[in-house]
Amino acid sequence: MAKYRISLTEEEAALCATIDLRVRHESHDEGRAAYLANREPILGLLRSLRERDGIPEERMRYWLDPEYNTGRLKASHKGVFEQNGRQGAEIYEHPHFVPYLRYFLFGAELPDPVIAAFEEAVGNPEWVTSGDIVPMGTRARGLAREYQLERREAAEEFFKLCLDMGLGVHTAASVRSAVMRLS
Repeated sequence: MAKYRISLTEEEAALCATIDLRVRHESHDEGRAAYLANREPILGLLRSLRERDGIPEERMRYWLDPEYNTGRLKASHKGVFEQNGRQGAEIYEHPHFVPYLRYFLFGAELPDPVIAAFEEAVGNPEWVTSGDIVPMGTRARGLAREYQLERREAAEEFFKLCLDMGLGVHTAASVRSAVMRLS
């Protein structure tokens, strides 16, 4: 949804246009070519965004804070790269960083009607109480089922959407857990 995309300067937009943001490629050779071509523009884009604080705080926390990593490893998403032997620029050049870059730039990757319906169900995020968490999770799970979204991917994207909407990490995790119960 356009409202969750971050604004880019002209220079950043030009760099972004040169980056292959696909997560999957047709072949190993195509993936390798994308990796090699992406290295410099990704670093340039991130440098520019960092210099002007262009990435929203919650998205940075998603990347840097271990509490925002709902996986088995209790490290931040960045920390997982570091545990796997990547340091500095190597982290951002790695092909597995592309999904994080996509989130930095575009927000949660859910169909626009799903985002709109979930936002409507949540209402004003500032008014959300603990009593709203179960109905929000139920609604998110229902939307994932209705739109035939893959369970794991949808759960993580709803987690990100909750963060972008201004809901706390614990609320976001509860919604994620509800979607993970999708059968």
